Amino acid sequence: MSLITTAKIIEYDGKRLVVAPSDLIDRELTDKEISVCEIRLDDGRTISAEQRGKIFALIREISMWSGNEPEYIRLYMTWDFCCKYGCEMFSLSDVDMTTAREFISYLIDFCFKWSVPTRDTLLNRTDDIDRYLYACLYHKKCIICNADAELHHVDHVGMGFDREQISHLGLRAEAVCRKHHIEAHSRGQHTFDELYHVYGIKLDKKLCDRYRLKSNSLAVNAKKIAGS
Repeated sequence: MSLITTAKIIEYDGKRLVVAPSDLIDRELTDKEISVCEIRLDDGRTISAEQRGKIFALIREISMWSGNEPEYIRLYMTWDFCCKYGCEMFSLSDVDMTTAREFISYLIDFCFKWSVPTRDTLLNRTDDIDRYLYACLYHKKCIICNADAELHHVDHVGMGFDREQISHLGLRAEAVCRKHHIEAHSRGQHTFDELYHVYGIKLDKKLCDRYRLKSNSLAVNAKKIAGS
């Protein structure tokens, strides 16, 4: 199990960060030979009213879908989130803003994974648009309306190249339903993105595998042939 602790920032020169851990970490560093760590910066801000409203709205919808009371859902989802991310149980009255943002993304992921019906598009519930757009791609849900989606390439492959043979790694894409896919092409990409305040996400290995797209070095490098 990983050790989670806080630390005070002593010095930062633009490249190197010196910190002083609040707890003794000698055993973890020596016995377990740990050489990497995760850094999370806390600016001290607490959850906003808007974030709290989004969380409670998501919890209510999960409650209606599951048939369990909202308070039970809140406690269970908080416990599960803390177990997965290695943090302590928190209250929605004073949790820090960063944890609240991550909790909202976690709840949205849950809704996508289990197809929880929501009254409003989750585009209006997200607090981290980048995580939301990635989640839509992974779960194959439309970024606009959350219906079942297909892959829409924002970076277009040049004429004469077979999409089955190129590497899609690094190309930008969006998850959109058939209706919004047609709209993106009819309006034009820039107008579509500006209208809905969305943008393409670069395809990584995980997403390429999800859509069964080539991502290896043996395939033609699509980055060199993609348009802007």
